[in-house]
Amino acid sequence: MDFLDFKTGADDNGRRLDKVLRIFNASLSLAQIYKALRKGLIKVNNKKSQPDYRINDGDIISIAKFLIENNEKIEPSGKNALNSELEIVFKNENFIIVNKPAGINIHPAAKNEVSLTELVNAYYSKNYKNDSLAFKPGPLHRLDKMTSGLICFSASYEGAKWFSKNMQEHGIKKTYKAIVQGKMTKKQEWVDSLQKDEDSQGYHTVKITEEGKKSITTAIPLKTFALNGQELTEVEFGIQTGRQHQIRAQSSYHGFPLWGDTAYGGKKDSYNGGRYYLCACKLEFPPNELGLPQKIEIECPSCDIKNFNI
Repeated sequence: MDFLDFKTGADDNGRRLDKVLRIFNASLSLAQIYKALRKGLIKVNNKKSQPDYRINDGDIISIAKFLIENNEKIEPSGKNALNSELEIVFKNENFIIVNKPAGINIHPAAKNEVSLTELVNAYYSKNYKNDSLAFKPGPLHRLDKMTSGLICFSASYEGAKWFSKNMQEHGIKKTYKAIVQGKMTKKQEWVDSLQKDEDSQGYHTVKITEEGKKSITTAIPLKTFALNGQELTEVEFGIQTGRQHQIRAQSSYHGFPLWGDTAYGGKKDSYNGGRYYLCACKLEFPPNELGLPQKIEIECPSCDIKNFNI
């Protein structure tokens, strides 16, 4: 019987064998993997192994060829090819930081939709030397589809662990810019509790409640202007917590909905077309040994009010 050998790398360390084996053929069920392990169709270092075996760097996994030979990898193509160019703001062996355009999802939300994660994985495959079997870059925080700006992806397991730990400890500071409805004249700090709105119709929204998760946002007005009698303010937002729709929900609750954000009471008109303007413009990191600078900042896309080009 023919076997194919695969050598594990540092980013496979500590992973369960049965979880890693799923990458070779996603159509194989766990039951089929367990059966193949029992029959010796899958071996580690030329020995039978248990599904819960924890992989070590340098292990040799041998898999019967027929188990994986029909598995095909699908790459983004076709009508989404225009999305294939990424704006990489920073990269090293641990992180890839991208300037995300508005209009693309982090993860696919529909069949055949190309997501930012797929594009980053394609970039990683072409530009990084990866000796890991299981590791793939993944987003380390979230941005909504219509939110543009900085988003960080892992390029190593060590990087992913560090980022997750510092996010939990609120050691990573995120700054946004947005246009809101109303005239904001002074700095504000909002402390609210957010939870998913089960009663929302047509939108996956959140709401302010007493039972939700604590959310802290600082809003600093930068400039105010008027358009067709509508007062608008460009605002810089700082968030100490990273809840879903945090800025959008809290801004609306405190009387300053994002202009065009119809899911949260924003006004749709001929200028914005029902699209809101929100840009993640700055990330600040604590001291580290993983090569991240103290601050990464971008210029947000210009907001031409006449055509609302974002």
